[in-house]
Amino acid sequence: MMLAAIPLLPAAAFAVLAPMSRALRNSAKTVSLVAMTGSLVLALVAFAEVWSARGGEGTHAVFHAFLPIAPGHAFGFGLLLDPVSAVMLLVVTIVGLCVQVYSLGYMHTDERVGWYYAVLSLFSAAMLAVVLADNFLELYMAWEIMGLCSYLLIGFWHTEEGPRKASIKAFLTTRVGDVGFGLALAAMFALTGSFAFDVVLPASAGWAPGAATLVALLLLFAAMGKSAQFPLHVWLPDAMAGPTPASALIHAATMVAAGVYLVARALPVFVASGVALTVTLAIGIVTALLGGTLALVQHDIKKVLAYSTISQLGYMFVALGTASEVAALYHLVTHAFFKSLLFLGAGVIIHATHTQDMREMGGLRRKMPVTTAVFTVGALALAGVFPLSGFFSKDEILASLLRGGHYWFFAGALLAALLTAFYVTRLWVRVFWGTGSDHAHEGHRVMLAPMAVLAAITAVIGFASVAFAGFLGHEGEWPEVGLAAASTLTALGGIGAAWWVYSLGGVDTEALKARLKVPYDVLVQKYYMDALYEAAFVKPYEAAARALAAFDLGVIDGAVNGVATLWVRATQVSRNFDVNVIDGAVNGAADAVVEAGGKLRRLQTGRVQSYQRLIVGGLVLLLAWVMVLWPLLKAALKGA
Repeated sequence: MMLAAIPLLPAAAFAVLAPMSRALRNSAKTVSLVAMTGSLVLALVAFAEVWSARGGEGTHAVFHAFLPIAPGHAFGFGLLLDPVSAVMLLVVTIVGLCVQVYSLGYMHTDERVGWYYAVLSLFSAAMLAVVLADNFLELYMAWEIMGLCSYLLIGFWHTEEGPRKASIKAFLTTRVGDVGFGLALAAMFALTGSFAFDVVLPASAGWAPGAATLVALLLLFAAMGKSAQFPLHVWLPDAMAGPTPASALIHAATMVAAGVYLVARALPVFVASGVALTVTLAIGIVTALLGGTLALVQHDIKKVLAYSTISQLGYMFVALGTASEVAALYHLVTHAFFKSLLFLGAGVIIHATHTQDMREMGGLRRKMPVTTAVFTVGALALAGVFPLSGFFSKDEILASLLRGGHYWFFAGALLAALLTAFYVTRLWVRVFWGTGSDHAHEGHRVMLAPMAVLAAITAVIGFASVAFAGFLGHEGEWPEVGLAAASTLTALGGIGAAWWVYSLGGVDTEALKARLKVPYDVLVQKYYMDALYEAAFVKPYEAAARALAAFDLGVIDGAVNGVATLWVRATQVSRNFDVNVIDGAVNGAADAVVEAGGKLRRLQTGRVQSYQRLIVGGLVLLLAWVMVLWPLLKAALKGA
């Protein structure tokens, strides 16, 4: 029951807030905070329970409940608490609570802040349900609710065109990936008759390679949509149109990591395939490099962090492609903390400067010293600088590549690390160094406190790398000196190059853009991916829609309207016949009777003399008929 309460508390908060009026909901937003705090406390208890069960049993579920809703236990709701879910519970609840506290300051003037908190609560409940699900079907259900919440939060300011379009783009793109999840569910049920992890995953070792590859690639396709992997990455940068705290929670720390979590859960299926691991590795390295190169040319501070998120998610998929669950999940955890810290820092900066364009910032280190300090911690962690957590988790991924003999991919990962250090230093210099933004001011304490918590976690959890691996049931190792030196030199090289270019003015960037106009334009146009999708899918879809609309209006509606027109005309003819012939005959007879009655009424004068004259005249006519006219008529008839 305690375990079920972790997702049920924020779900209950949504159920309480959603039906309220706007004013009441706005005043009751703390319901969401109380619910998230309760979930965090219970998540800590659950983590402690798993921690106490480590050592031989740490890799097994310490709590497993299942409520069947169909005969044979093929369908049902289950809760699974094991080391992976215990770690994910902490990540979701800590980041979720920090974001909700931060939002008290960031969103306090918004007239729909109550609805914002309601949707955040629903999202938190869905993400926690994803983490605790003991079967793929239940995971899929919660997965879809997360997609809905993402759509609602990206389009939160729905009166503006940008958020509206971004929310539709995100919803449709991730739904494309979700088709793969649905097909994977059908395939695994056909193979095993179950969706349960403890049935499907052990059985996958005995599947034919083709079957394992099919299921694994379908799950990978779903993860690519949710975790913004190439070529389904295009929605994430546009998703920054939503509120910044929501971006920190959903589009940097938790929901986008759900794809990594899904592949990590299903890793035995990928191992059974082999081919799927190679595909995952290739997609991961392409995504890491693509995100890194696109971040180089962005001027919107949130767009830089968005492409950075894409790149780091690619790093996680690289680890999964080497079958290293520990490296992928460890980077997922460290990235969740330092990237949410960076997004919240970006929110404070935007709040203070009233712009998202880094070219309009500068010199904020003097105006915003606390924000500068905590943001620097997150930036250095992202760059992979020792002793911050990003250094340890990136080195674990690089080590997994070397252990697997993936040397070319190792070189690509080092290049991605170099790009990361370069673009995050470019961001830092443009925002905090130099001069500008004279009107800026430090953020409110309620916004700075969550950032300080995330910065502290970012600073210390790197030293838990060995313990993290042991907690997941694997043998952990500290980074090797040679590898650590190579990654450190790479990070310092990227930082130094960016400092030389953007702080010391070692390169005229405008002149460089002019000389490298073609490659620069390719990056600015995001490798023309949006244009490609526009030409290959959006425009043909719109053309097909117009053609179908024309067919519907011209043929279908034409036939329906034609029949209706004929029917109307037929009813008009019938009405005219009824009015002129049927009603005319009836009304004519009535009119004749009325007219005759009117004329006969004139005979009723009330004078006896007139009546006598009429009687005498009638008698004369009768005698004339009998005596004269009738004999003549009779004779004429006989002669004829």
